[in-house]
Amino acid sequence: MSKDALEVLRGHESLRKFTSVKITTEQMDAIYDAITQSSSTCFFQFVTTIVVQDPEKLAAIAKLAGNQGHIAKCSHFLFFCLDMTKLMHMYDIKPPFGLRFLIGGLNDCSICCERALVAAEAQGLGGVIVGGYKRGIKEVCSLLKLPQGVVPLLGLCLGVPDEEFREEQKPRLPRHWFIMDEEFHDPFNAEELAAYDQKMLAYYQNRRYNQCDETWSSSTKGMLLGSYCDAKDIIACLKEQGFDYF
Repeated sequence: MSKDALEVLRGHESLRKFTSVKITTEQMDAIYDAITQSSSTCFFQFVTTIVVQDPEKLAAIAKLAGNQGHIAKCSHFLFFCLDMTKLMHMYDIKPPFGLRFLIGGLNDCSICCERALVAAEAQGLGGVIVGGYKRGIKEVCSLLKLPQGVVPLLGLCLGVPDEEFREEQKPRLPRHWFIMDEEFHDPFNAEELAAYDQKMLAYYQNRRYNQCDETWSSSTKGMLLGSYCDAKDIIACLKEQGFDYF
């Protein structure tokens, strides 16, 4: 099954419930093609993608990511890594690596991850982008046997969707909060935010699974004030992997 690109982009939703069916080799090859043909900063081709299917590793990643059970049950988990080793082999580049490389790698990994997800959704598959593994980023580096110069920046959980768990699309903020003509203007409007929070409250209360009494404001406040991820652990890992300029 193949969907129109605009249909895929407009219809995106994060999916966390999968069947036990594995994604086929042909389907994964199409996803890999989307990754390898991604745009790249200065064409450095920073990104190395590590694909995890081993059940024990998936269970370990799920635990490190805050007990996200869907990771343990997915078909494929992709780690998008900033990889300096190609340039290190070719040139006299050694740690500490410049900030330009981290920024470029963040950009490239983001592009590759989104293209992979779109390629998956175009084939009727589903998934969710994962950052929670950074709670245990040092352990992830060890699990993947990452040498100095390689750091995992984004994760992508992929599988065959369990259609029973599909929901309506999660509401977004008004478009004019995202898109502006010619120059920046502050779009914040308390009345619009209150209206959006009511939409989110209705969405969370009425979805079939994991109902709650959250709004966008309350959920973001909880993540900002909670211990979602300790930045010190990420900085320590980056330093250990050769990005020592903090």
